[in-house]
Amino acid sequence: MNQSSSGILFLLSVSVGVAMIGLGIIWPIIPVYAVELGAGGFLVGLIIASFNIARTFFNPLAGRFSDKLGRKKFIVTGLFAYAVISIFYVLPTRAETLVLVRFFHGMTSVLVVPIAMALAADIAPKQKLGLYMGTLNMSVMLGLGIGPVLGGLIRDHIGMNAAFYSMGGLAFLTGVLVMIFIPSEKKRNLSGKISGMVSFKEMLKNRVVLGIFLMRFFTASGQGAVYTFLPILALQMNLTSSQVGIILGANIFLIASLQRAMGNLSDRINPKYFIISGTFASGLIVFGMPFVQGFTMILFLNILMGMANGLALPGGLVITGQLGRKMGMASLMGITDAAWSLGMIVSPILSGIILDLFGLSQVFIIGSCLILIGSVAVTFFLRDYQPDELV
Repeated sequence: MNQSSSGILFLLSVSVGVAMIGLGIIWPIIPVYAVELGAGGFLVGLIIASFNIARTFFNPLAGRFSDKLGRKKFIVTGLFAYAVISIFYVLPTRAETLVLVRFFHGMTSVLVVPIAMALAADIAPKQKLGLYMGTLNMSVMLGLGIGPVLGGLIRDHIGMNAAFYSMGGLAFLTGVLVMIFIPSEKKRNLSGKISGMVSFKEMLKNRVVLGIFLMRFFTASGQGAVYTFLPILALQMNLTSSQVGIILGANIFLIASLQRAMGNLSDRINPKYFIISGTFASGLIVFGMPFVQGFTMILFLNILMGMANGLALPGGLVITGQLGRKMGMASLMGITDAAWSLGMIVSPILSGIILDLFGLSQVFIIGSCLILIGSVAVTFFLRDYQPDELV
């Protein structure tokens, strides 16, 4: 079991990591592309938000169907859909069309990472759930960190359309890899692994699930402000675009580098402690960002933020995986991922209003408060949580 599942984890990590490089390639390009097609500020925001709007609505549904019908077919379908959607990115002559393209892209994206996370949890030996989840999430974060760098190089040297085709090509390649090399559920004898599935309403009545849901929503609402408005803050500090790239890259790569180690620790120590401490630390760090000056200090704070998020993230995945074995793995992961997507919808809208009314510094201060609210919520709802393995 261990050798077989570790091999599947390796193939799954490589496949999802490569697919996320493709997704990351177009991440920083979308706003520029929208402006080139004539979009104003509101339309750019709507284009970006439409991706997460689709994820919020379709994540739980995709997870529920995956629990009933199997993982592999959903992952393969999502990857091939990425490849097809890359063609639709280059066709629009009006920016408004990108709203639909991004919506459908968000809808198909729920078939890949959340379902792959559920598959990793399915195959994980009981005492290695955190290690497996952390390993796969490390691949996701590394892909998203590498992608924007490649996207900028491709756009500068080959052209905008080449970036979209690159995303499509990588998605097609990984779809083929998953289809050929990852065995189906029947061959892995996973049928009947879930003892029973509960309704979404019952899931959210569970105090631990509700705590994770609220934490992910408030954390996304606060951290989204950092990722959206840090370039503007950096502009006020007279930093270059390259320096901004280094700052954000350091943040993301530190999150990625800690996933496997912290996942392994979460198998041995109650993961709620890592979630609470990491989320609280992240909130305090974001609070300090508008009060420092210069590249070195803002880089230092982003390094600390990456470490804090790297501490918290695997613990949430482990608890979700432990509960998912009883409630429905992908269904529960779909709900918690939808909470993150919902926060990413709220964040740019709320932050934009705060910016207009109160100024840039308040965007980070209120973002910090939202993250701290998430840390308080998860502390309250997880106060009595004990993993079955540690009871």
